[in-house]
Amino acid sequence: MLVCACGLLGHGPFSERGLTNTDGSIGIRYEPVVRFGAPTIIRFDTKVPPGGDKVAVTIAKDLVDQFGLESITPRPATWEIAGGNIRLVFPVQAGESHALIRFTGSPAFRGGVNLTARLDAGETLSWSQYAVP
Repeated sequence: MLVCACGLLGHGPFSERGLTNTDGSIGIRYEPVVRFGAPTIIRFDTKVPPGGDKVAVTIAKDLVDQFGLESITPRPATWEIAGGNIRLVFPVQAGESHALIRFTGSPAFRGGVNLTARLDAGETLSWSQYAVP
């Protein structure tokens, strides 16, 4: 019961992890271990370029294909596919310094998958998730 209460097998204080790339342009909160087909959320906290009116996030195509992407909040203004990546552009309010973006999905993979994200002028952030049956 202690293991479950701590969230090692589900939602709890140890079931979520946070990462930030070295230049601080993008950070995420995610569950490193997820259940196949069960809903999960990846939260991105991105820096808005000074004086900018948009944030462009480039994600690994596997985030759409393997993650079972169901929704993105807020809705991106444009999608561009380039090789193994997808570039999403999100409009932001003038004067905002951060944009919060939420990807909701139900993993369509078993085992591990490596994912990446980056801003146009930022360093790549890499993380992995493992899906159990």
